[in-house]
Amino acid sequence: MQGLITLDFGNSNPHAGLFQKVDGKWDLIKVVPFNELQIYTNQLGMSANNSSVVLCEVKSREEELAPLAEQGYLITRVKEYWRGTRFAGMPVNYAKTLGEDRLIEAFYCYKKEKIPTLLIDAGTFVTMDVITENGFMGGYIIPGTEAYFSTYGKGEQLKDVPLTLNFKHQLPQETADAITESYSAFAALAKSLISEHKIQKIVLTGGLTTLWEGFFTTEKTGLVVEGHPHLIHWALQYWMTTQIEPL
Repeated sequence: MQGLITLDFGNSNPHAGLFQKVDGKWDLIKVVPFNELQIYTNQLGMSANNSSVVLCEVKSREEELAPLAEQGYLITRVKEYWRGTRFAGMPVNYAKTLGEDRLIEAFYCYKKEKIPTLLIDAGTFVTMDVITENGFMGGYIIPGTEAYFSTYGKGEQLKDVPLTLNFKHQLPQETADAITESYSAFAALAKSLISEHKIQKIVLTGGLTTLWEGFFTTEKTGLVVEGHPHLIHWALQYWMTTQIEPL
């Protein structure tokens, strides 16, 4: 058995993907919170003797990584290969401040899709990135629903309005709906990117994927919308095994 551990240290909720190569094919066995990683590597028989680690980090957590290093794991870091204007052959039209999670997911789409793609990673914060045959073209960062709706707590008459994520996709005529439906303005922003960059496919990932799928269900343009729940881990696996080391 050969293993690979993909680590996503984002802004919140660090987690790990556990891959194993069986009969020449990589399978994602499980995605687990980082603090439970040791439990599952033990269960799966994964160790530094048969598995490598690849790390994407937006927020550094060196103390948490120390036990892996002490166990002898070889840790490959995306940031050590990120040069600023290109990444693994993909042109990058963005400042060096680009988060590694956005970078590696965009690289996956650039290599796999080969058509103008809008990548939406809908988590604590939502990123909308445009990837074309010319590489990573840039994108937006907006608040996720929890962060967005929390701002209404600053309004004396709005802070106690009960909210749900039940979008009706119509002009609101009640305060709770007026607040909820306002979030769909961000979908309008996404649709402007689709038009401007002649997007042919939307790739969705992150905890709010289902919500964002709903924003595009009324589209009749032939646009392909695909959910990819563990995109960050598959992207790290693909980059590691095709660009760094043929595990």
